Amino acid sequence: MPDSSKVYSWLLRLYPARFREQYQVPMERQFRDEYRETCHIGDRIRLWLHAIMDLAGSAPREICSELARDLKHGLRVYRRRALSAVLAVVALGLAIGISTGVFSVLNALLVRSLPFSDPEELVEILRPPVGPVRARAAFMAWQGRIPYLEGAATFSSAEVNLKGEDGALRVKVAETSANYFQLLGTKPAIGRSFAPDEDVPGHNGVAVISHGLWQQLFGRDPGVLGATLHLNGTPLTVIGIAPARFDYPGKTNIWIPTAFDLERVPKRGAFFYQTIGRLKSGITIEQGREMFEAEVRRTAPESVGADPQNRPGMVSLRKQLAGATRNAGWVLAGMILLLLMSACANVAQLLLSRTTERQQELAIRAALGASRARLLQQLITEATFLTTAGAALGLLVAHWAASIASSVVPAQLATQEYTVLDWPVLGFAAALALVVGVVVGVMPAWLLGRLQPSGQMLRTQPGTHGATIMRMQAGLIALQAGLTITLLASSIALGRTFLKLLDADLGFRPANVVTLSVSLEGTKYRSGPTEWQYYSEALNRLRTVRGVESAGAVSYLPLANRGLMVFSFKLDSGQTVGPIAINASMPGYFRAIGATLLGGRDFDAAERGRSERAVIVNEAFAQKAGLGMAILSRRLTGHWSKAPYVIVGVVSTARIGGPAFGGLPQIYWPVEEEPPPTLTFVARVRGDADAGLAACRDAIRAVDRTVPVFDVKIMEQRLADVLARPRFYTTATLLLAAVAVMLAVVGVYGTAAYSVASRSHEMGVRMALGASHERIRMMMLREGLAPMGLGMAAGIAGALAVGRYLEHLLVSAEQPGLWACAAAAGFLLFTGFLAVWTATARVLAIDPADVVRAE
Repeated sequence: MPDSSKVYSWLLRLYPARFREQYQVPMERQFRDEYRETCHIGDRIRLWLHAIMDLAGSAPREICSELARDLKHGLRVYRRRALSAVLAVVALGLAIGISTGVFSVLNALLVRSLPFSDPEELVEILRPPVGPVRARAAFMAWQGRIPYLEGAATFSSAEVNLKGEDGALRVKVAETSANYFQLLGTKPAIGRSFAPDEDVPGHNGVAVISHGLWQQLFGRDPGVLGATLHLNGTPLTVIGIAPARFDYPGKTNIWIPTAFDLERVPKRGAFFYQTIGRLKSGITIEQGREMFEAEVRRTAPESVGADPQNRPGMVSLRKQLAGATRNAGWVLAGMILLLLMSACANVAQLLLSRTTERQQELAIRAALGASRARLLQQLITEATFLTTAGAALGLLVAHWAASIASSVVPAQLATQEYTVLDWPVLGFAAALALVVGVVVGVMPAWLLGRLQPSGQMLRTQPGTHGATIMRMQAGLIALQAGLTITLLASSIALGRTFLKLLDADLGFRPANVVTLSVSLEGTKYRSGPTEWQYYSEALNRLRTVRGVESAGAVSYLPLANRGLMVFSFKLDSGQTVGPIAINASMPGYFRAIGATLLGGRDFDAAERGRSERAVIVNEAFAQKAGLGMAILSRRLTGHWSKAPYVIVGVVSTARIGGPAFGGLPQIYWPVEEEPPPTLTFVARVRGDADAGLAACRDAIRAVDRTVPVFDVKIMEQRLADVLARPRFYTTATLLLAAVAVMLAVVGVYGTAAYSVASRSHEMGVRMALGASHERIRMMMLREGLAPMGLGMAAGIAGALAVGRYLEHLLVSAEQPGLWACAAAAGFLLFTGFLAVWTATARVLAIDPADVVRAE
């Protein structure tokens, strides 16, 4: 019997406090009496079922009824101080909204399932010990004997030409082993994937196309199966359509089972293989990595001591796909947590002030019989209502933050959606509102525990516990100041780094430059002379476009950071210079891109007729060789040619990987000498580059519509694309810091204003005894800014500690040094001074004669 009574008493806690105050004792007494009267186990089971059903039906109704009363009362309370309530909702809306927006990004990158079956089992194997990966027999034998993998697949990707009805397209193709889709656990939306023997040469004339390409080329026609595609002139039969969210590896349009048959779809250039595997059931990534490393030590011991960049390894596929974005996401999440803590401290200060003003009201309610649990429920309900309103506003902010995040989505996860309209994100916003409401309601509730419903308490004026309140508020101000300094100093360091990126010398002038790429793979232009003929005619057509001032072409544009081959070269003095990137250009390219010819000459149309083969080097090459302009007319030889080249010009060094990366030494050779399969034309136009983009594209297309013209962009857009990610991270960090500063200033202002209101009698007495208004205000300045000083000292230490993580957001990011910390502290102190000085202006209205007369 005692145990049953205790269980029933515990169940009654599900009712709200007011209901328990009135009915808990009689309900427990009735349950004990009825339980005592039952003798059989069946009767007791029926009693318990009846009690539980009664509780399940009435408890939610009572909770809703009491919440409605509490909310109605809370609205009346907030209406009396509407401005404070609105500021709190806006502050919480910004904090919760930005938190939810960043969570949506983390949800997509780190939490949401990839479009694979059991993605946590998938790994990428870096440089597997299998010899040439393209040897099918060796690869199949290796993946069949490894004890830690269910299977492995290999693939490689490249861009090729796809023949279409309206001309050629440039698409990304992945050449895979036949078990690629099976290993990933991805089934085509329509049709089938590859059969086990369809990666054997002679049997691999099939293809699976992406959902996007199916829409673009075939208008979602379900009868597309059996259609023929021509990739670089090679016919392939469509056998399946990939699911809508599937484009692995990054933005692939077509998958073909030719990983072991490089001749099926002929391409020129390097082809790099990747290997993925699926761990066997019960084997963790750590165990699999240990077994893989043991295999490497046994079968390929020479690779164990290799350079870390070329050492075999095993990593989670999810982690590999997220890449640097994963670490950046966690750094942003940490900053969001700091902001959210600052918002909680800010609203807690507001509720402390409001609770003190309502001290008599709460004491009267306690004297009339309201329990502390009932009053605690009232305060937490009011706080939760405030944070729920903030969360509703925050969803709008989150939608904006998520839309910005979509502009820097990693290519590997391009199909992920950054949205707040899914259950995990909405659930996060709701949970965040609830948690923040409880957190900011706890402190006033703790103060409530000190109230006693005595006659003395009822006669006490508001502010009796002012000293306690002020100490608590000072602690909250110190907390906010510390968090704000950490964010502000970090944002200043990132901002300085980003400004340096914008001010960096690119080695060329991107304004008014149009770029267009073409590829001759799989076309009728299959030899050097025919390729050169096409490139020459296309360049001449481009130069005749109205508004084009100069035009040229190059193999690899600046800012691309991909595709360049690097070699070592030997000067005629015997000196070896390397590594050096090689590139090809046509006459007029340097003038069109806005590079500076520092010495010598550009290529011209007569290069092939000269006895000596000419090359142009950039300034970084001349500096690496230690010769400067004296390098002109020097001869050099490369590993692929015994005939020497003569250096005829030196140009400014163009940044390859963007402003964050240093200039790479380069050698340019004439396109005419060895035409590459892909070339990018560059034109400098008068006026708006966007306006000339279409005319330049049409001019090159008119040469031959079977040659695809792709990657049509102005150079400023390419630069903006390179800077998009650092711009987003810098902007996000500055925004977080700005919101944190706003919250801190509002908190300091509110505390100072509360102090003036609650201590007006004390200040009147001080003035009656001779203190001036200015002296009173300076005293309050010291009291208001002293906690900020203590908090800022801790915040500076925090900024110095977290500074090393900023490199995850921005390459070569500055760590917050003493200058950044001093600037952040000075700015926060200045804004705090203005807030306190403004809040204490009410001191000027205090008349000491009125205070003494009232006394």
